[in-house]
Amino acid sequence: MALATAGLAIYVLVEAIITDHLTQQVFYAILPLVLLFSVAWNGLTNKRD
Repeated sequence: MALATAGLAIYVLVEAIITDHLTQQVFYAILPLVLLFSVAWNGLTNKRD
């Protein structure tokens, strides 16, 4: 899940840059993907007692 969300966020950013549509709305669109990535990454890397 972490890899998929990071890949999707990167894909959206690259497409926005290529089509010259990099606006504030793009950042709002990828914010949930970044948050989901951080939760997934945190779950993968935290050691449990």
